[in-house]
Amino acid sequence: MTQAPERERTQNVLHITDETGDTRIMWDPAVADEVATAKAAFNAAKKKGMLAYAVDPDSGGRTGEVIREFDETQGKIIMVRQTRGG
Repeated sequence: MTQAPERERTQNVLHITDETGDTRIMWDPAVADEVATAKAAFNAAKKKGMLAYAVDPDSGGRTGEVIREFDETQGKIIMVRQTRGG
């Protein structure tokens, strides 16, 4: 009996930084339940007024761009409260 080769598991991460600390939610884009959990957390943070940044992997994590919708293919998303000028 031959076994199917195991698929390499992808781990993407959503960091939500708020008054409670840094919450990390990991998901594999191929696992629908994990994607749904990460998307729900993203949407809940957006409703609280948080900004989302997709980290550019080619920058070594130093740069990224603002995203407005959850993208399950992003390797790393960071969400933070908006800063207010004064």
